[in-house]
Amino acid sequence: MEAQKRFKMMQDLRRDLHMHPELGMQEHRTADIIARHLEKLDMEVRGGVAGTGVVGLLKGHNNGKTVALRADIDALPMEDKKPVSYASSIPGVAHSCGHDAHTAILLGAADILSSLKHEIEGSIKFIFQPSEDTLPGGALPMIEAGVLEKPTVEAIFSLHLNSHFQEGFAAAKSGYASTSSSTFSLTLQGRGGHVAMPRQVVDPIMMAGTVISVTQSILPKKIDPGDPLIFAYGSVHGGSAPNIIPDKVTLTGSIRAGSPEKLDEIIQLFKDISEKTADLYGGECFIDFTRGYPSIYNDPELIEIWKKAASAVVGEERVLLLNHVLTTGDDVSYFHKKVPGVYWHLGIRNEKRGYNHPLHSPNFDFNEEVLVYGAAIQVQAVIDYLKFGTHK
Repeated sequence: MEAQKRFKMMQDLRRDLHMHPELGMQEHRTADIIARHLEKLDMEVRGGVAGTGVVGLLKGHNNGKTVALRADIDALPMEDKKPVSYASSIPGVAHSCGHDAHTAILLGAADILSSLKHEIEGSIKFIFQPSEDTLPGGALPMIEAGVLEKPTVEAIFSLHLNSHFQEGFAAAKSGYASTSSSTFSLTLQGRGGHVAMPRQVVDPIMMAGTVISVTQSILPKKIDPGDPLIFAYGSVHGGSAPNIIPDKVTLTGSIRAGSPEKLDEIIQLFKDISEKTADLYGGECFIDFTRGYPSIYNDPELIEIWKKAASAVVGEERVLLLNHVLTTGDDVSYFHKKVPGVYWHLGIRNEKRGYNHPLHSPNFDFNEEVLVYGAAIQVQAVIDYLKFGTHK
């Protein structure tokens, strides 16, 4: 397997990036490593895209379709607590979401595909995107910078490590594959005063309690059984003393739903409940929403191409076609809004070896042998798409 021949290269790259993590839009060292690697593969390389993004273009032996492979390259603002030799050397910054692996896998795939350049009919773009884990994300700025143009990208594949799935398994869902999300800040405005004089106050604490109770009982019933909905309060702020009714209470939280349309519906219901509650008590409410990433939509035709490619690498029995939406998100969804795409999950769970920590855990790690599977599946998917894909 060509990917197996590149294992040491990918492992060394991953460990180097893991030891030197960089936060979103600060990935200067990472971008330089990526650019230098791509330049050695004799392809057109563009750095400084949307800040710290890098794009490589590999042209085959004749004109044809253009397909893209994308990886995110940023780290998280957290400590790395793994007792390993390649632990982060930067205090408070760690690759605890697998983006170092995504980068190494894509560079491994680029190396393989470059060696097959004269057999490829069409072109391949390698998109290394900054700042996936920090809103508003790096995908939109890269799109605005023209990474899907000249030549026009007609399909895109990307992956994410996932400790929910067993090591060496590949998983994806056709259609909507992740939730659409939004955070909110709800301020319930009343009229404060002494607790001994309840007729003179408008109690925002009572308003907040009613909103919390009603939303938690009513909103779940607005979703069909099996559809995902997360409506969670993260903080409650209000009051300063046990004998004073405050003027206002502020609630913050998050909403995640299975599609952009369902998210819009839940947001409107939440606004209605809040406004009617405030009106009932004689107060006011003010709500701010900050939209997160929209749902990822995986193209059904591309899913079939990806499934065959993944089966050829890991075996059909280790390829999972999911029937449920995952509640995580990724700004790759913006790429999928522009061109058909597949975002898939590479399983890394191996409890016997202790690889069972979730993403964003300070102990997150994985068996690096999965780098081979990731690169091989991406390469096979690209080759199969250029041969058999029908998107225009």
